[in-house]
Amino acid sequence: MTSGGAFFQGSQIYDPIALLRRGDEVLYVAQVGMKASRQFMILTPTGEPAWPHEPLGSLSDIGWSLRAHQWHDVTPEPVGQNERLAKTLARLLTERA
Repeated sequence: MTSGGAFFQGSQIYDPIALLRRGDEVLYVAQVGMKASRQFMILTPTGEPAWPHEPLGSLSDIGWSLRAHQWHDVTPEPVGQNERLAKTLARLLTERA
């Protein structure tokens, strides 16, 4: 599966906000959980956590994780209805570059 669309479409827990592409690699940033307890995860297209230290509590934490794993030079593409979160993540990544 190269697209997370099928995974996210059937999920009520994962709400994708951004897509990151680097060569053949694809990662998704998603809000996880119910509205009262939202956290964030970086996921592979199959819905698996990209790294074992997930979930994270904020977009800033996501930015630090992406930086630690050398993904800070990739511009997040908005996914889903809330483009604001993807733009915030992109700003966080460029501010700390």
